[in-house]
Amino acid sequence: MKLGKKLLLASAMVMAHGANAAVEVSFTPDVETVIVNGQKTLNLLEKTEDLTLDNGLNQIVVRVSKLVEGQGQLEKYRSEPIVITLTTSDQSFEVQPGARVISSIDVRNFDANPYVKLVTLNGGTIDAKMDVLPKNKIGDSGAIFGRDYLKDLAYYNQSQGYAFAGEEPLVKPKLEPKQLVKIEPKAVQPVAVILPTKLVAAEQEIKNIYSQLTPQQRKVFLGWAVTQ
Repeated sequence: MKLGKKLLLASAMVMAHGANAAVEVSFTPDVETVIVNGQKTLNLLEKTEDLTLDNGLNQIVVRVSKLVEGQGQLEKYRSEPIVITLTTSDQSFEVQPGARVISSIDVRNFDANPYVKLVTLNGGTIDAKMDVLPKNKIGDSGAIFGRDYLKDLAYYNQSQGYAFAGEEPLVKPKLEPKQLVKIEPKAVQPVAVILPTKLVAAEQEIKNIYSQLTPQQRKVFLGWAVTQ
């Protein structure tokens, strides 16, 4: 489903068991949680626990983690983290891998299109926004013990228009883009040429003389004027 931008993800939802909690989430053994509503839950020493969340907007980051058939032996496979963002109320569902992951061929196919399914008790599915959690492009997603999933999620949420209540943005919002406009050239105003008074008088005198010449004299006069 398309979720509205600028919504706040309530960080107080994490594993809440209060009276208002009405979204029950379970996981197949090959799906483990990485982050639930902004809180890191990944613990390699413990199995993923079921969740009871408040109605409304929730966000769970999961990954498929299981043994698969490799080169004559079983190999540990962990998919890229998948961000699930959904708004639902009074629902119970199980998070399952979106496709079979048993062999190395299955792994290649799943890596090309990683996704999970949210399956209800009656066998239906719940629609949700799902994306592979991208590594942020700032270059600081690494950590001493591996990838910093919380920081990557913060950048992802900011790019999608989400934020957890009370969370400061990692980077300042971009300034409004400047608008490019076309500047029309200004029209060049003609410059009036004012002839000196004496020159005007001389021009009038020449016109008077020219009007009194015979056609033959005018022809001779024009030939002389061109050479001047």
